Amino acid sequence: MKFGHTIDESRKKYPEITNELLECLQKWAKDRGLPRIPEEQLALFAHSCYFDMDATKQCMNVYYRMRTTVPEFFKDRDISLDYLRHSLKALEFVMLPKPDPNGNKILFHRVADTRPSQYVFNDGVKLLLMSIDASLYTDGCSPGYIFLFDMDGIRLGHLTKLTINSLRRFFEYLQEGMPVRLKGIHVLNAVWFMDKVLALIRPLMKRELYEMLHLYTGDVSDVYPHIPPECLPKDFGGELDCVASLHKAHSMKLDQLQNYFREEETLFRNYLPDNAKTAS
Repeated sequence: MKFGHTIDESRKKYPEITNELLECLQKWAKDRGLPRIPEEQLALFAHSCYFDMDATKQCMNVYYRMRTTVPEFFKDRDISLDYLRHSLKALEFVMLPKPDPNGNKILFHRVADTRPSQYVFNDGVKLLLMSIDASLYTDGCSPGYIFLFDMDGIRLGHLTKLTINSLRRFFEYLQEGMPVRLKGIHVLNAVWFMDKVLALIRPLMKRELYEMLHLYTGDVSDVYPHIPPECLPKDFGGELDCVASLHKAHSMKLDQLQNYFREEETLFRNYLPDNAKTAS
């Protein structure tokens, strides 16, 4: 399995990525039934955990365990399938082409079809995580990631589409298994029933994640101190192309990565943490 970037490119940015570190993580993976993992992937794990070895192994464990046991998020990640084509019409995802002033990648998401009947939470999560994986595939280690969500069009009916189990799994992966440095979550057009949303998700959020959450109910310019206009689509007073065009290009990229998603699924299919040869 090949990435769209090289390990040498990651090492130039982060010299902490040493041969010794990669070999240690490779051995850990081998002891748990995994085939040889690309060095670029190992570097992503280590970088996301600020090169703390124990934290990196824990991240890898959650990453591969959940990809093995949570098919609703990680199986059949092929946007040519009808169910994902449906969600790509109902939802919009964009990895914005310009990072913030600190170099953080910005992932934008909103509903395109506001009818709750068209919303499938698990498929939305799958596409969100595919979008992150696509960015990691291309760009490798980045300073950080920011989530920018627009709640315009969200109704109470959307809450009925959520389940506690899916929310719990999503927040576990977000906080324990996602190999990125998450730096912030900004929510535009926070809805009047945001208290009900927070009542659902707050118990699942660690303090560090909750403190990253920024809610905006007023003008979009309120987010500009964090995400300036040059990093935003024109829909939000920004200088980038409109969301619809960016979403279309992003969907094409996901389609082009079908082979990668398929190969990655094969890689973690046989992960057996309980059969590890060693506990290290």
